[in-house]
Amino acid sequence: MVFIILVLLLGGSQSQGCQPYGVRLFLGHYFSYLRNSQDLIRVVFNTEKECKDQFILELVDNKLGHKLMISQITFYDTQLLNMTQIYEKNETTHFTYETFIHTFKVGLNNIDLNASTSYNYNIISQQKQILSGPHKFDIPWAESEQKMIVFGDMDSNWVKNYSKDTFDWLENQVKADKRYDTVLFTGDMAYDLESKNCQQGDNWLRNLSVFTSRYPFMAAPGNHDWGNNTYFDFFRANFGSLFLKEYNTQHYLNDFFSFDVGMVHFIQFNPIKAVYQNDIHNITPLIVEQMRNDLIQAHYNREKVPWIIVYTHYPIYCSVPKNDQCINNFKYLSEFEDMFVEFKVDLYLSGHVHTYQRNKPYYKNTTAKYIQKDNIISQYQYPVQIIEGAGGTDYGEQNSTYPDSPFMEIQNPNHGVGIITVKNSTHLYFEHITVADNKVIDSIWLDRSSDATKTTTRDGFEVAMWVIFSVLIVITGVSIYYKSNQGRKLKSKLLEETVTMVVT
Repeated sequence: MVFIILVLLLGGSQSQGCQPYGVRLFLGHYFSYLRNSQDLIRVVFNTEKECKDQFILELVDNKLGHKLMISQITFYDTQLLNMTQIYEKNETTHFTYETFIHTFKVGLNNIDLNASTSYNYNIISQQKQILSGPHKFDIPWAESEQKMIVFGDMDSNWVKNYSKDTFDWLENQVKADKRYDTVLFTGDMAYDLESKNCQQGDNWLRNLSVFTSRYPFMAAPGNHDWGNNTYFDFFRANFGSLFLKEYNTQHYLNDFFSFDVGMVHFIQFNPIKAVYQNDIHNITPLIVEQMRNDLIQAHYNREKVPWIIVYTHYPIYCSVPKNDQCINNFKYLSEFEDMFVEFKVDLYLSGHVHTYQRNKPYYKNTTAKYIQKDNIISQYQYPVQIIEGAGGTDYGEQNSTYPDSPFMEIQNPNHGVGIITVKNSTHLYFEHITVADNKVIDSIWLDRSSDATKTTTRDGFEVAMWVIFSVLIVITGVSIYYKSNQGRKLKSKLLEETVTMVVT
């Protein structure tokens, strides 16, 4: 009898150790410049024990009802995050935390986008027992309008319930089966991810799956995400997005990635060393170079992907009194500002300040040229800047209203999220919603239909050809006129002059 009880207890312990938690979706490298067709959507989750090769991803086509089983036929990986080992030589920080991170990559060898872009999924055991689910994901599709949620600066401690209203709003979106192509998170999770022997971050993983199991979660790292050794170990292991490993160096952990969702090119970058003025290894030029190379390619591809949106944790213009970054970020990030103007970036999204704030198009600490009629903004020479830092946190002041500034259009300190809706190649709609009452308290349209800068390389070539063609017609007409009036001798002379004109 004692033996049977021990077996049951050990079996239950093993089962509990292999229970998936923190289920979250990410967009794969199919959406980056790599265009990896076997990496569309990543399904990621954690377990307390290794449990390697014990899981199967079950997909159900929501259009045709076909059931697919994915295990070893697609990419599946288990990685250990051992925070104890990471800090074993650290004299001031000691952890006893480890977790195992499992990743399924869903690719075109598993699904048929022409048949369906919507799938239910379950994480099941080898014995076909459902361990987590049913969940659902939609693969972003360029043929329809795109919708994204954006917010940041949120914890899940719920000591004072400052973030619970945002969690509740997101959970209601999932229950109502609202479709969003991705969640853009502007940084600062859990406050902090490595606090309390990483239990703060572990609780965050367990709680956020309410919405990350439904919507791909594309996060920008914040200053509260970088950990005790400033290497973002917990963040990168659990939320690493489309980083390109070949760019990594010992001190530069690829603080940059980009991806396309339908008609939008998104760029995430992390200028933490620039804004805190501690770039002792001169990392910022690497990010500047990567940003420029990316923007060149994005601008070249603008006929297919017309919108460019940059998001990060750090605002360029904010209004917190006596705050060094709010005063000087336009200087610290000036190289990036110049590129945003050069390549016609449309939106700049950030967090860091615990409020919602929309700024006018601003450049080099002064108003940039733009036209606004009602809530429609057009012919802007610099991106509209929006701070989405009102996700709700126990850390710092709550519901703060900051002094008005020349660049500020509107602010609202109540907890809320932003929603981006890309209607077509010329019209984008942004709205900010306060989550407690689900009310839209601010909205704008970006209108690119009259943007004179949209001329593409092809357009320029066609214009040049028409100019050359017109000049040749004029020359030919003049030649014919002189030919009819001055005879062969004059004709010969005129042809020589014509050749000279054409060459010139």
